[in-house]
Amino acid sequence: MDTLIATRLFGVLVTAAGMLTLLGRELRSVEWRSRFRDVMTETVPPRDRRTLVTRYLDHVLSVTRILDKAYTVRTIAVHVTLLFGCLFSLTLLLRYTLVLGIPLSLGLALLLYERHFARLARKRKEGMVHAFLRQGVERGVHVLVATGRLDDAFSRMADAVRDAPLQSRLRQLCDLVNTPQFATPEDAFVHWASDLGMEDIAHFALATREARRYNVPLDELWLDMAEIQGKELEYRRRIRAETAHQRTGGVWFYGMLAGAFLVAYPFAVPHMSDLTRFLFWTTLAVMTLGLYLVLSRSQVIDA
Repeated sequence: MDTLIATRLFGVLVTAAGMLTLLGRELRSVEWRSRFRDVMTETVPPRDRRTLVTRYLDHVLSVTRILDKAYTVRTIAVHVTLLFGCLFSLTLLLRYTLVLGIPLSLGLALLLYERHFARLARKRKEGMVHAFLRQGVERGVHVLVATGRLDDAFSRMADAVRDAPLQSRLRQLCDLVNTPQFATPEDAFVHWASDLGMEDIAHFALATREARRYNVPLDELWLDMAEIQGKELEYRRRIRAETAHQRTGGVWFYGMLAGAFLVAYPFAVPHMSDLTRFLFWTTLAVMTLGLYLVLSRSQVIDA
């Protein structure tokens, strides 16, 4: 009996050591990324004093704006509450206690709601960048060669692109150029691109402003930038296609295994000891942490 208890305790210690090691690596990686951003921006980032709820709502609102959905904080709260109600009802049917059912349902509701819109926003961004590089830049280069006017190039780009979300935003750029708020079209371009929230187009706009400052031909710059960013976009797509099958399979495997554990837990808990329950939740936590680390690493490619 003593040997059995010692073996279980040894297993618990090994599992805890593995979790702490993975968590330490993740924290060090986050720290180095933060230091790199601070050095590259050469600014001291202000301390974020927002609560977790406020951060979540702001993130979802920013994503829904990219999707052209007129969502408000109240709308998001209603949607999350309805999803939480459905999941909580399911936990009650599975005989979960309120102590476990409420946090489990709330966490799943927040995660599923955010992941759904994040996936749609990623596809929307990728489609807009592809349309900008393949359709808009080509027409804009012709106008720049003929007239050399950046505002005319934006107007023709808005007429040329076939992507409806990008077309509406390019028309907003044309209206922005005509306002007295910005001295030059390239300044309006930079402001518009920063509000758009797409890194590829923001780099394109910054390069355009610098080219104007040093009298670099914009038509040549746009062609080179479109070729470089187009190759980078295709590279990201190829890498994502190569890893999507494995990632999707891993997520489905985790979902089925974790779902089976959670479904069986209320029926098996009367026959489980305290140590068994601890090992059950420890195993589920290790699985969740491993899935998070895999997805957080792969999100570098999706960015």
